This record gives sequence, structure tokens and C-alpha cells, in this order.
Amino acid sequence: MKPIPTPKRYLIYFTFFITSISSYSNQSTNIKEDADTGLTQSTPSIATNSAAIEEQANSSIRKLYHTLNTMPNTSMADRIDQISAYFKGTKYILGSLGEGPDARYDQFPRYRVDGFDCDTYVNTVLSLALANSLESFQECLNHTRYKNGKRSYINRNHFTSIDWNNYNQKRGLLKDITFSIRNEKKQPVALVANALINKPQWYDHKTIDTIRLQKQDKNEQEKRLVELKNKGKKLETSLSNVPYIPFTALFSENKPNLHLFSQIPNGAIIEIIRPNWDLRQQIGTELDISHLGFAIWINNELFFRQASSQYGKVVDVPLIDYLDKARSSPTIKGINIQVVLPAKPVSSGCQLFDIR
Repeated sequence: MKPIPTPKRYLIYFTFFITSISSYSNQSTNIKEDADTGLTQSTPSIATNSAAIEEQANSSIRKLYHTLNTMPNTSMADRIDQISAYFKGTKYILGSLGEGPDARYDQFPRYRVDGFDCDTYVNTVLSLALANSLESFQECLNHTRYKNGKRSYINRNHFTSIDWNNYNQKRGLLKDITFSIRNEKKQPVALVANALINKPQWYDHKTIDTIRLQKQDKNEQEKRLVELKNKGKKLETSLSNVPYIPFTALFSENKPNLHLFSQIPNGAIIEIIRPNWDLRQQIGTELDISHLGFAIWINNELFFRQASSQYGKVVDVPLIDYLDKARSSPTIKGINIQVVLPAKPVSSGCQLFDIR
């Protein structure tokens, strides 16, 4: 039995069975630690038993909602805190999700609770917080991860800036508050990061490892890889513009600007910004966001709750310490802040949110 942490410290327990599967080694690259959105690193090319993993998750999620629904009403931020905290210690699995066992290109599970990368952790926690049943969770996850809720590799919100942020802002799920963070003179401190997101070249750089099937068949993988690349050729190249709070504002004379950090809300999404991160040789495109997680306040200290490739699991680290160390990176320059707008979970209809 394991407790669900709550701000009011209710001691409530439920059984959460975990399917044990092997961890996967990080097979690529000298990209910096926690640059783990799945865009920059290779992933295992053989899908696990996706149906069994999803079924295990179904049982666990039903138990989770049975417990959550007996608890007093809490804010959405507290709900995100409670659910995200439950998964602390869950192992890191790069590229942990796909489109399910019947998918054309990526047959990894549609959802799971036994392992996450940074992207799938945030998507799963958000969708669990927005819903109050297994069925509504499945619907919310589809709409959060895919354009118009249509589950396919092409429709997946692969790029955090131009896909995931923009789409989920338009449907009323997220709001970018980066420009609202102000200094002591009440002046905004945000800058704007730019990157040219070249989707056709990103698809063209894909390898056979992208095609993850339940049964290894290199001929079939090669065939489907050609199909996927041809679909990618039809996509657009887009200029991404992402506001961010620069390290030059967050730190002064090696000391954190507590006035700025204090404005980050509990349950907000923190995105790590790398302006014009040039990965064209490696993956065919520039990027501007390399990592994301949740801002969580605990006893007046701000933590970064994340699925971390460095620690190999979901962890809390003090956000100020995390960013102070990141300042040594030649490419990481600051953070973007997104907040979740819906005030309560939905029983059905997760496509659009009325936030008036």
C-alpha cells in the first residue's frame, strides 16, 4: 500500500500493481542530461507487450480514481501535485508510449504507469488530473497528445513548442504566463527564443528504430519507414517563438532572484528552453525545448518534479538548484511557464475547455 500525498495530509491508501519490464538503455548521443523529449534520442525498436501493459494500467488507474473520488474537493493544482507525487520513484523509460498494439508505426502502449520519460510523464499526469474515470482519462490523453484527438504517429504532438503548447493552448487547457512574470519594478523580464522546426527533415532523418512493432520484422519495418518518411515530406517547416525567463533574470551575482521564483504557481509546467538549439546534423532540425516537468511548492520551497534520465526515475529536485547547475550549459538559457486552466476534472468531453 502506498499513500497519495495531499496538501492536507490525508492518509489514504490504495493498491497499485506494477508490471515489471526491463529498463531500456539510452542508446544515443552526447546530448546533455535530461534532454529527453524523445526528439533527440533513439529508442528500442521492438515494442513490448503493449496490450498487457495497458491492461495493467487500467486496473491501477481504476483504483487510483476510486481513491481520488473519495477525497475532498481540491484545486487542479493540488490534484496535479497529488497525482504526480504518487509516481515519484517510477522508473525512467525513454520513448515509453506509442499508439498501441494495432498502430501502423509505433506499437508501444498508448498509456502506462510503470515508466515514463519527461513528455509522457507530464501528459499522463495532466490527463489523469483532468479526468475522473478510466474512460475519460483515455479521452483526455488522446486530446492532449494528438491533434484533434486523432491517435496516429503523424498527429502526435511531437514538438513541444509548435505542437503541444500551441494545440493545448487553443483548446483551453494551457496558458503561457511567462510574460506575466515581472521584476520588482513590475516590468516583464521574458525574452523570446526562436527555432526553425523542420518537420520534413526531421522525418527524413528517422531510422528503422522509429518503427516499433510487436514482432521484429526488418523488411516490414523498412517498408513502413519509407511510408512514414513520405508522409513527413508533406508537412510544413515552422518558425517557433517561445517566451522564456532568462538565467540573467533568474540569477544575479550567482544568487537566485526569489521575487521571480515566487511568482511560479504550484502545479505549473516548467519547460527548459534552448534557443536555436542546432541539431540539424543529428535529427534534421533545430529545437527550442528539451525537457519539461512540474513546479511544486513544498513547505515554501519550489521543486522541479520530473521524469529524469539522469536519476533514472521520477524525482523532486529544488528548482533553483536544478537551474543553477543548468547555467553551465552552453545551450540552456532559461524556462517557459505554462499553467493548467481547467479548475476541475471533466466527466466527459475533453476536446475543448470553457475557461470563461
